[in-house]
Amino acid sequence: MKNARYIAAGLSDADMLWLLSVGTLRSLQSGDMLVSAGKPVNEIFFVLAGSVAVRLRDGTQVARLGVGDVVGEMSFVERHSPLVSVLAEEPVEVLAIARKLILDRFEEQPVFAARFYRALAIFLSERLRETTAVVQAQAGEAQDDKDDRDARARFGRLFRRSAS
Repeated sequence: MKNARYIAAGLSDADMLWLLSVGTLRSLQSGDMLVSAGKPVNEIFFVLAGSVAVRLRDGTQVARLGVGDVVGEMSFVERHSPLVSVLAEEPVEVLAIARKLILDRFEEQPVFAARFYRALAIFLSERLRETTAVVQAQAGEAQDDKDDRDARARFGRLFRRSAS
């Protein structure tokens, strides 16, 4: 999902340079937790290197994010603690930007706020489209499996009837 392009495309060069100037580079090792389910997230993260796994509380992996992806955007928008955990699958570098710094910038420059939220909206829309496509593909596979089971059962019934 290399979706940082949607955020970058919606922001000016000055906006991007500001984000880079206030962000903090963080390095994680394999297994390190970036986001913990149920715990508040006070930053938004841009993955610069490596990949992270997005997991439900039961450990089920629901996504894999890599270079160019954004983490923490839903908590930024909703102000709710995440339902998932995000952990490094390998050595990872992220640019962490504090929520408070971004909100302060919104107050100083409302036009930045408009561009930022629009970029996030486009990003989240694209992520939803990608997720919907995956779910539809899985539903199609499930229907194919059901159709195959039904055909085998029908064949079995007909075979048993003809053998009697």
